[in-house]
Amino acid sequence: MMEKNYEVEQLIKILIDKGYTGYFMTQAGYPGRLKESLEGFLASLNPRSAFDKNVILETYLDWNGEDKPSIQCFIALENDNGKFALDVMEIIHKDRFGKCISEKKLMDIAIDALPTRDQAIKMVREEVRKISSNLKRGKRF
Repeated sequence: MMEKNYEVEQLIKILIDKGYTGYFMTQAGYPGRLKESLEGFLASLNPRSAFDKNVILETYLDWNGEDKPSIQCFIALENDNGKFALDVMEIIHKDRFGKCISEKKLMDIAIDALPTRDQAIKMVREEVRKISSNLKRGKRF
């Protein structure tokens, strides 16, 4: 049986091993690499409430500039006394204007079962390919 709750060090190692090595924001602040961002946020919490504060991590999986399409990822974590479990992972492919082209939500899976960074990118890009190929063939949705 897969473990569902992870200590912060385990969580960071799993995500880095899966290729999530870019810059993050934790709770819309604390910019930096995953370890610095997450630990910075957790250190800022009141010690009495630090162990029941859920966490949202945000990063870009693919970024080529403001005027280009991008793929963004949000990872919502449940925090149970300093042990983290995945609530939801949302992967969003946006066009150059910030409009959503496609998105995937992953729920009810363990953190170590999350897709790698490359797999996550492919998930939303494949959806775009299917839609555009259907449009080229004249199919309607």
